[in-house]
Amino acid sequence: MKQSIRLAMLSVSLVAVLAGSPAFAQCTTPFASQPTPPSTDAVWIDDSLPAGATVPVGSVTWDTSQYAAGTQSFVHNGAGTNTVRIDDLNQFLKFGSGKIVLYVLIDPCSTTREIKLTFRSATRTAHVYWGENLISGGTKFRRGNLPSTGTWTRLEVPISSPLNMQGHTLEYIQFETYDGRVWFDLVGTDDVGCTPSVASTPSIPSTDDTWVDDDVPVGSYVSFGEWSTDQAANGLQSLAYPYFGQTAIGVVRVSDMSQTTDPGDDLVLYVMNTSCATLNQLKITWYAGSSSGSVYWGSTGIGGESTSVFMGSTVPTADTWTRISIPAATVGLDGATITSIKIENRGSQVWVDSIGRSSI
Repeated sequence: MKQSIRLAMLSVSLVAVLAGSPAFAQCTTPFASQPTPPSTDAVWIDDSLPAGATVPVGSVTWDTSQYAAGTQSFVHNGAGTNTVRIDDLNQFLKFGSGKIVLYVLIDPCSTTREIKLTFRSATRTAHVYWGENLISGGTKFRRGNLPSTGTWTRLEVPISSPLNMQGHTLEYIQFETYDGRVWFDLVGTDDVGCTPSVASTPSIPSTDDTWVDDDVPVGSYVSFGEWSTDQAANGLQSLAYPYFGQTAIGVVRVSDMSQTTDPGDDLVLYVMNTSCATLNQLKITWYAGSSSGSVYWGSTGIGGESTSVFMGSTVPTADTWTRISIPAATVGLDGATITSIKIENRGSQVWVDSIGRSSI
């Protein structure tokens, strides 16, 4: 009888202990204190998406229970990979030491295992992540451990490296988490950096025979570079190669041309390099079938300088359209039919326009 009483008392005590244990406690997510972002931030997403933005993957779920600023943030919640892609952002990323920034809040009652962000411009895609490497897709740069739960944390990703998107226009950001609940808010940049000046249009002689200006000759095509409406020596656009850092070589090339020249002609074009990044070298090569000739300014590093005509150590002045006029005889192409032109640069962003010839 005494043994039965002891067992009954032990059972009651065990139930009481278990009932008061943390395993049976309900977790309540507290409201996180709002951070104080720098007033200089350029914010793209706060309470709403930018005008014109679209959501082709997933859906943006707004939540008024947590927010770093304003009245709401958007949230990921669920097991496995959660994805939303915000497209058509059209945000210019400045040259220099600027960063893309955002604030995240990890639910202490439902923790995530990874936060992954994907950034896309017209010519570059970069992936970064915090925490475990669980979400597939692309070569990812690890930015560190996940931030502490229950508090708004500012995440920063340098535009220069690993994004390598200085001077690019950001098309979209994709937000992904693995497990748990995460809120996102105040997405934008720290607004640090340099925006290229728009150069004044030069006075182009009416006697120039322009081959490339807003378009290329019939039958030819742009084999390197792309059209840009950011700068124009004449018309509405010019050609440029995306900037990928001081050591990268930018190339603009128009191929499959068939442009005749007369003996004594100059080969002409206009270039504009930005002071946001220092131009170290400019090299121009003209092709006439199997023959070619080239000139260069500045230091060496692009390659082929031993057979190129050195024009001086001073590169074209930044932030202005510079007319380059080279006698075809200087590069051994006097009276030749030009089949291609290639403009290479190292160290800066360079726009090219109004390519052609000038008769003396």
